[in-house]
Amino acid sequence: MSRRRPPAVRGVFITGTDTGVGKTLVACALAAWCRERGLDVGVMKPIATGGRRQRGTGTRRLSNDAVRLARAAGAADPWRLINPVCFREPIAPWTAAQREGKAVSMAAVLRAFDELRARHAFLIVEGIGGLRVPLNARWAVVDLAQRMRLPVVLVARTHLGTLNHTLLSVECLRRVGVPLAGVLLNDAPPPPRGAMARLAARTNPRVLARLIQAPLAGPLPFDAGLPSRSPAACSRWLSRHVGEPFLKRLTDGPTRAG
Repeated sequence: MSRRRPPAVRGVFITGTDTGVGKTLVACALAAWCRERGLDVGVMKPIATGGRRQRGTGTRRLSNDAVRLARAAGAADPWRLINPVCFREPIAPWTAAQREGKAVSMAAVLRAFDELRARHAFLIVEGIGGLRVPLNARWAVVDLAQRMRLPVVLVARTHLGTLNHTLLSVECLRRVGVPLAGVLLNDAPPPPRGAMARLAARTNPRVLARLIQAPLAGPLPFDAGLPSRSPAACSRWLSRHVGEPFLKRLTDGPTRAG
């Protein structure tokens, strides 16, 4: 696989401190927000697991996350670009690939990325799991963000444990030289129980704001029904609780790495 560095592209790579933190919902809301403002936005879920065969896609498996992203952005790109690698079992990608007797093709992922960035003015790429999730023996998610030269939006919980997870993720990005566009706090389920757990959720944002040295927004309030609502509803939720200045910083001007 060629090691050439591609020209920088406007866009963001959305990842989380761990799985289930709400990065797909944030990515969909941001895609819908961009679309409403007339920005030519493309979306990509490069590697996914837990894929299913969808009507009209033949034998190709697709991630539900990829389908939701495409709907939010109004994307008409081929699925081979939006979700080039997808495995059946909902487990870590390297393990899922091995269990199917396959490999995660980074060449296929980067070819799809190159084609998408030529088609659109702005790209939203959603990772899988957290930054150190292995994709194969050589690559982790953070390596993919670095190779794509996209700044990262890190989605983090507000709950107990998020200080360690968030600060380790920020340290990982800085160690490999990937810019951090911002940290977005999300009240992902389950809700905290007990007085001290609720206290941690209230105070963690202030601690992170002092330590991460990067834009921090949120928290986004938990809404169980939001994923099934319209992209416009997701866009309003994001804009209301994150604020237009934060979103404009992500999408205006030279939002790029390198």
